[in-house]
Amino acid sequence: MNQTTRRRDVLRGGFALSLLGLGAGSLTATPAAAQDAASGTAVAPVGGSILDPRDVQILFADLQVPLVATSRTVTAEPLGRSAGVLAKVASILEMPMLFSVVGEPTPPLIPELLPFATDGNTIFRKPASPFSHPPTVEALAASGRRTLVIAGFAAEVVVLHAALDAIAAGYTVFTVVDAIGSQSERTEAAAFREMERAGAVPTSVLSLTTRLAPDFDTPPGSQTFAALRPLLGG
Repeated sequence: MNQTTRRRDVLRGGFALSLLGLGAGSLTATPAAAQDAASGTAVAPVGGSILDPRDVQILFADLQVPLVATSRTVTAEPLGRSAGVLAKVASILEMPMLFSVVGEPTPPLIPELLPFATDGNTIFRKPASPFSHPPTVEALAASGRRTLVIAGFAAEVVVLHAALDAIAAGYTVFTVVDAIGSQSERTEAAAFREMERAGAVPTSVLSLTTRLAPDFDTPPGSQTFAALRPLLGG
């Protein structure tokens, strides 16, 4: 049998399967998937839009008053609002938060984050990267959660270092662009490109929240949706 004949037979076989309603997906579907399809139950695909909050933790890096005041790409007020909403969502979904702060003496956190920061979840460091600071590395590892969401200032310093080092350490990394600032659009754009090439996923507080709790009718989705109102003009 020549190659042309074999190819024609394969195509005919595929056409016959389609007439019977047996596509490739039907042949490989699991019993659970078949049952869901039969019942009409909508199931999110594995690796799709849904994120499991039980595997997520948040790193807020250097979101301190005098630093954020110098941000130009996302100015202090909207940056603080986005970071505050992200922290509230994390609190609702019981996702651990770690506040990594730099400076000597250490400048205060922005007001929007103060209600969520405690002595237990705030760590002082000197290196540019939180992952060059053993206590921070240990605190992040202690949760056992392997998806790390990063917000901070500045994009091209602590956020960049944290994202690249977290990816190298095996974390899945999301960078929340509306809770990240910089003094320069050009250098921030370069940092975001570098992080994305390394595997970091750019997102926003709104997108991330709706991936973590997509059902708005019942808690916790109804609660997180209410928390998003400051970003929705509500």
